[in-house]
Amino acid sequence: MLNLKFLDTFVWVARLRSFTLAANRLNATQAAISSRIAALEADLGVKLFLRDHRKITLTPEGLKTLARAEPLLRAAQNLVDELSGAGGLRGTVRIGVIDTISYTWLVDLIRTSSTQFPLINIEITADTTLRLVNLLSAGEIDVALIMGPVLEQGYLSVELCTFACHWVASPALGLGGHAPLDRLTQFPIVSFPKGSQPHAAISRFFEQFPRDDYVIYTANSLATIIRMTTDGIGVATIPPVVAQGELARGELELIDAQQPIPPMRLHAVYSDGPAQLLPGMIAELAHQVAHDYCERSNPDWAWDRPTARQTSSSAR
Repeated sequence: MLNLKFLDTFVWVARLRSFTLAANRLNATQAAISSRIAALEADLGVKLFLRDHRKITLTPEGLKTLARAEPLLRAAQNLVDELSGAGGLRGTVRIGVIDTISYTWLVDLIRTSSTQFPLINIEITADTTLRLVNLLSAGEIDVALIMGPVLEQGYLSVELCTFACHWVASPALGLGGHAPLDRLTQFPIVSFPKGSQPHAAISRFFEQFPRDDYVIYTANSLATIIRMTTDGIGVATIPPVVAQGELARGELELIDAQQPIPPMRLHAVYSDGPAQLLPGMIAELAHQVAHDYCERSNPDWAWDRPTARQTSSSAR
């Protein structure tokens, strides 16, 4: 009889193209993974992989097996879900999240997940979008809550919400809520890290101006960006929803100036595979939580679908 656990192992090795990464993903030793694949090959009577020191590739029989294995595993998981109910699901889901979401509705997602999936363990990794996409590709996280989408084959992207960006500064800088760009850039620009979409947008934006004497300080921590800005180190363009406390207390003020960063589109991204029931559920749950968050927020700062606000916000 075909062992579904061995078949699931085969799918992960095939997708990750690595016995080591599959072992990490399945919390098993590499020897155990090799043993499962050998047993599956013996049961099927075919060779599934060609291996050398540098890489592994699927044999023609392996490709056929992969095409059949994925819907079979998906059907088996759906059966378990129907019989046990989502609340009976067990396991661990590894969620990668960017700071922009950590500062807004991540806690709401965790609380809702604990209610709907009380037996599920959650592991959180906070990092940049670029780093989280790499971790997702390596099988080290199950779902990434990032600035997306990811358009590569093999991934599913669920659109969550959109956050407008706005210039902010400490009132101590004396900008008074309005400043032309030449006045604004007399101060350092505190920015998201190199390689991020916001940093690239800022760089492209200032290329249109002849002056090149502006200074950019980068940080890969939103907390650091906000702290540097409230302390008057420089000015920043960030989503106002992540600094509502600082704005309410008067530690930051909104600055009316031409906006270099388009609204941030946030997505939940996970691998498109047969064993992705839980990551898919978390992605859909994140969509609902993000919707509820936007319903409670300033509609000019956060929304859950493209609207005219996106165009007007980009132009400011």
